[in-house]
Amino acid sequence: MHLIRNAAVFIVIASFVLLTQAFGSEKELLFHAGLGQRSALNEIKAVFEKKYPEIKVNFSYKGSGYFIADITRSKQGDLFMPGEEFYLMQAVERGFLSDYDPQKDVPAYFVTVIITPKGNPKNITKIEDFAKPGVRVGLGNPRSCAIGIWHQKTFQKAGIWDKVKENAALSAKCIPELGNATQHKAIDATIVWSTTAVLYLRDVEIIPIEHKYRGIIRLPVGVLKFARHKKAARQLMDYILSDEGRAIFRKHAYAVNPVIPVDEQGFCLDGTTDQDMTYLVNAAKAVKHDTFPVTEKTVGDLMEEVLRQKKTIRAGD
Repeated sequence: MHLIRNAAVFIVIASFVLLTQAFGSEKELLFHAGLGQRSALNEIKAVFEKKYPEIKVNFSYKGSGYFIADITRSKQGDLFMPGEEFYLMQAVERGFLSDYDPQKDVPAYFVTVIITPKGNPKNITKIEDFAKPGVRVGLGNPRSCAIGIWHQKTFQKAGIWDKVKENAALSAKCIPELGNATQHKAIDATIVWSTTAVLYLRDVEIIPIEHKYRGIIRLPVGVLKFARHKKAARQLMDYILSDEGRAIFRKHAYAVNPVIPVDEQGFCLDGTTDQDMTYLVNAAKAVKHDTFPVTEKTVGDLMEEVLRQKKTIRAGD
C-alpha cells in the first residue's frame, strides 16, 4: 500500500513539473543582435522585463556577419536585429522572416562619425585625411561586421579606397575593437557608429562627417519564423518600435527621426542629423572639461551618459 501511495505521489509531482516546464509563467526569448546595439538593447531589456516579468530576454551579441550562418545551422532564435538592413534581408531571402515591413520595422539608425585618439595627433578633420601618408587607419572586416561595409563604401565614394587600405593598421572583427584601438592609441583614425563613439567620450575626439560621406544605417528588427514564443517576441518588438523604446535608443546616440533623406547608397542628403552630431561632439567636451555645461541644450538626450562617464572618471581619480 505504501509503495502504491508513494508511486502515486511521485506521478503527481512529476506531472506537475512537466506541466510547469511546458506551460510555465516565464518565457525565455533568444534575441540575435549586433554588438553595436548592446548598450541600448540592454537598457530596453531591463525596462521591458520590469513591465513583463513573465518574459526573460537573452541576447546573442556578435558581429552581424556571423548571424546568418549561425541561424541557418541552429534554426533557433525569437528576434533578429543586426547592425545593417543588408543582413536582415539575407534572413528574409532565406525565409527566416515572413512579415518584415521596411517602412514600420526600423526603430533607429546608426550614423557614421570619425573618431581619433584624444588630442587628434594626426589632425584628422575629414574623410580625405585617411589617405594621408603615415596615418594608421582602423578598418572593419566587411565579412564579420557591418561597419566594414561602410568603410569600403565611404572610401570608395571618396576615391581613396586603395590608399586607405595601404594605411590599414587593423582589420577588426567587431566594432568595439575599433573603439578600443582608438582609445589606446593603436590607430590614428577610424569610422564608427555614433553609438560606439559615445562610449569613449573621455578618450577620443569625435569629428562629424560631411553629409555626402555620412552614412545613415537603418536598423530593422523582426520576429524569426521559428520563434518559440511568437506572442512574447512580438510584444518585445512592439516595445522596441514604440515611442518609449525609441527614446531609449536616442539616449545612446542613435538617430530616431522618422525620415532621414539619403541617396541610393544610404549616404546623408541634408542636415537632419546635424543636431545629433552637435550633441555628440559637445558630450565629449563635457566629459573632458568640468567647466563645459551639461544641459539638454548642449548635449540633448545624452545627458545621462555624460553624467555617468563623468562620475566614473571621478571614482577613478
